[in-house]
Amino acid sequence: MGENILQKIAATKRAEVEAMKRILSLRTMEELAAADCRKGLSMKDSILSGSGIIAEHKRRSPSKGEINPMSEVSVIAETYAGGGASAMSVLTDTPYFGGSLTDLAVARKAAPSLPLLRKEFIVDEYQLLQAVLFGADAVLLIVAMLPAEDIWDLNESAHRLGLQTLVEIHSEEEIAAIPSDADMVGVNNRDLTSFVTDIENASRIIDSLPKGAVKIAESGIRTATDMVKLRDRGFDGFLIGEAFMSTENPGLTLRRFVEYEAETRLKK
Repeated sequence: MGENILQKIAATKRAEVEAMKRILSLRTMEELAAADCRKGLSMKDSILSGSGIIAEHKRRSPSKGEINPMSEVSVIAETYAGGGASAMSVLTDTPYFGGSLTDLAVARKAAPSLPLLRKEFIVDEYQLLQAVLFGADAVLLIVAMLPAEDIWDLNESAHRLGLQTLVEIHSEEEIAAIPSDADMVGVNNRDLTSFVTDIENASRIIDSLPKGAVKIAESGIRTATDMVKLRDRGFDGFLIGEAFMSTENPGLTLRRFVEYEAETRLKK
């Protein structure tokens, strides 16, 4: 597809961060975050004790185009919380996904007891400080986007700020870059350099993941049957966006996924 899409996005993010630093300095952000007294929720514990579903709010994507451009984050957050989600993923990227930090703040207010993941292309600690200030409980770190040492540094900084980390890989070659104390490990079925999706990718990789890791399957999960198969394969959680957001009632669709798995377990 020509230019690596992920590196193009990374360059956009670095430019965005530098522009934001000129408006509000890193030191000011650090002071604001230090004064924040909110105690974060454990996304990891919620996944292990509940449905395991990280339900995503997504308006559009580079691969699918418009998905649900007029969606109201507050409504989606409330219905996800009521529908049985273990956590909610909020896309805050504007150029490629149509999200914003405001979406994160709105979701936090609408669903105060639901752990929130800031779904973003993190390249700088500044973005971790934003995550704290806008109400996130966890952040996504993408191994394919950064050198391993940067992933480790950002993982450490996130923990220092009270954030949990979901470290995402796509291939076995990237496993070595996973920090030993990452809270969760995600396997993306979508190759972020081409945006091609292969739902079997997660199943091929799971046996090579660190023992004891909280394992999350991401992307390409279109049906409740897909989710149950991945659960049987050993995954603890599932990041699902388009399968919910492309329907008229994302929260109801989520509820049907939860109910389907419960019914399937009863039959076994």
